[in-house]
Amino acid sequence: MKLIEGHNWVFTIHIFLVAPMLILIPLAVVNKTAWNVSENAIHMMMYTLIAFGIAVLLYHANKLKNNL
Repeated sequence: MKLIEGHNWVFTIHIFLVAPMLILIPLAVVNKTAWNVSENAIHMMMYTLIAFGIAVLLYHANKLKNNL
């Protein structure tokens, strides 16, 4: 399966997890009452997105360190 071989797993995570969250979270905040989204769900999505951001930062920092 070429989606998770080599460096492609990073692209796969960005396409299937991070990008939809970047779209979903602002939509959930704007349409909070129409979609009946609780504050806890929005906070959970934000913390998950922060965790992805930290993981991506550490991954790219490690790649940069190895290339220097």
